[in-house]
Amino acid sequence: MKKTINRILSSFPIILLLLASYSCTNKKEEKQQSNAQILEAVKEIKAIGKVVSAKDWTVISSNISARIKQLYVQEGDTLGVGQLIMQLEPGNADLDVEQAQAELNSLTKENNTLRADIEKAQIYANELKEKYEVSKRLFDQEAETREHLNTDRSNWQQQELTVRGLRQKLQAQQARANEQKIQIQKVKNEKTDFEIRAASSGILTDLNAKLGQSIQSAMELGKIIDVEQTMIEAEIDELFVNDVQLNQSVLIFPVGRKDHAAKGHISYLSPVLSEKSILYETANEGQDRRVRRVKITVDEGSKLTINSKVDCTIKIR
Repeated sequence: MKKTINRILSSFPIILLLLASYSCTNKKEEKQQSNAQILEAVKEIKAIGKVVSAKDWTVISSNISARIKQLYVQEGDTLGVGQLIMQLEPGNADLDVEQAQAELNSLTKENNTLRADIEKAQIYANELKEKYEVSKRLFDQEAETREHLNTDRSNWQQQELTVRGLRQKLQAQQARANEQKIQIQKVKNEKTDFEIRAASSGILTDLNAKLGQSIQSAMELGKIIDVEQTMIEAEIDELFVNDVQLNQSVLIFPVGRKDHAAKGHISYLSPVLSEKSILYETANEGQDRRVRRVKITVDEGSKLTINSKVDCTIKIR
């Protein structure tokens, strides 16, 4: 009897350990089930985003180095495509056009004179040819000397060479005139470089050009932003990265407000996770978890200000 009691007592700690292990396993399974149930019950998720233009901004710059002669716009103006923004000092561009045009006019006058000379020379060559042909017929009839025949032939051939030389000169002059026309067009095209025009429509921002300022080619003078077509760049916490899909509907609110909502849908999903961006204001926020970046196309609703933060509610179920 005593031995039986001792066996039971010695087995009791093992039984307690098994019971404790079973209890922990059950609690762990219950916790996992609880987390899964919570995630399954989530119908929408929150994301923080930033309003950006659906189109990339347009940089205002010049093809040449010059001084700003006139400014026609100011920051905040709404610009149309091709609208004149500023005029640069043309320097000698106008004089270059006048000089090139004067040279072309001179060449044109010379060519007209040359054409008249060719016409006269050709008439005289035809006359000498007829005279030679008459002398040849007379020579064949033994009514003209060989010396006279050779003289008439030489005069005719010499005149033909003169006509040929004049035609070659005219051809060269015409080539020069064509080159001069190209030069004039080139100078005129260069004159348009002194006009800086809007390459796209939108709002003028970051204008840093001043009247009388000397600028360099490719120097950024401002930007044009399309504020009519906006989109949202947002970040989804990695806990829900597999729950978001393309075309899911999104409600968009300015941060801290629920009265002015815009509607949109997810139009882009990043294929990789990234570190949190500057959308988060504290160091701890930017380090605790990774995110999946998405783009949200705004379909309807109130106008959103470029670069403003927004709260996004994404319907996932």
